[in-house]
Amino acid sequence: MADDEFLVPVRKSEIELGKPLPFSIYDASRNLLLSRGVIVRSEHQIEALLERGLFREGRRQRLEYTQSALEEGGGGAAGGAPRTQEETLSFEAIKLMPDDTLQLQPLLEGQTERFTVRVIGVMKPKSVLVTAPMVDGKLIFVRDGQTYLIRAFSGLNVCAFKAKVLKAQLQPFPYLHLSYPDTVQAMRIRKAMRAPAGIIVAVHESEEGRQTGAGKLVDISVGGAKMHSPMKLGEKDQTLWLSFKVKLGDMEEYVKTPAIIRSLGEEDDEQGKPMKSYGLQFGELNQAQRLIIMNLVYQHLLKEESV
Repeated sequence: MADDEFLVPVRKSEIELGKPLPFSIYDASRNLLLSRGVIVRSEHQIEALLERGLFREGRRQRLEYTQSALEEGGGGAAGGAPRTQEETLSFEAIKLMPDDTLQLQPLLEGQTERFTVRVIGVMKPKSVLVTAPMVDGKLIFVRDGQTYLIRAFSGLNVCAFKAKVLKAQLQPFPYLHLSYPDTVQAMRIRKAMRAPAGIIVAVHESEEGRQTGAGKLVDISVGGAKMHSPMKLGEKDQTLWLSFKVKLGDMEEYVKTPAIIRSLGEEDDEQGKPMKSYGLQFGELNQAQRLIIMNLVYQHLLKEESV
């Protein structure tokens, strides 16, 4: 197995008693436990293996996504289906800085939670220091040696790597030492890659002007969005000002941005009601706004991925 190949957790349902394994099984350290074709003959054997944490190779199948017909990111009609660009980078290349946001996902069967932490610092080549994960103000128990899939954002790249918890510390404040990765897998999110949204938005005549209408962003990307509204809000190439909140997990970001109407149309909403459809191109977003929208898009892409 190549060193840069991702491992994904094996679910109990993927191992059938009395039938050859359809894939090789590894532990979190990439040690081969069972070769492809081996027959597992008892429930006890499966349980004993699952306690160790089982993983298999993830297929490097590139994903296809919806792209707007507008150039580099207005909302609107779906166009072609570009493929993502994946590459292997050195860890230094993603240039993590203190206070950058990371996402931790335990590599254990049945655990799909993702925890948001922040970078404290990097000790090359020993460890990456991050804040301890918390939910609703309470610390999440993290054991030493536990393996996580870590996701980070660098520019328009989504980066992923595996890391073990070298040490969980509580003093002088809760933080984690994560193992230092040699390489990361980077996937470029294009501005036109979008995710379903359902975000209520207020429409203003100017940055500080009165509200002139409202709508719903039915999908969103870093470059723009598609908006439904029962009312007419403007003409093609007109600039509107939008204000809305993007929420993902425990992250929430208020966005206020100019948006140019790049396309107009009519279509039914999810309840079958006729709506005016606006393809919008955002103005320049700040780093925090881009981060949370990229995160939202990436979570959608992960759900669409077949491994």
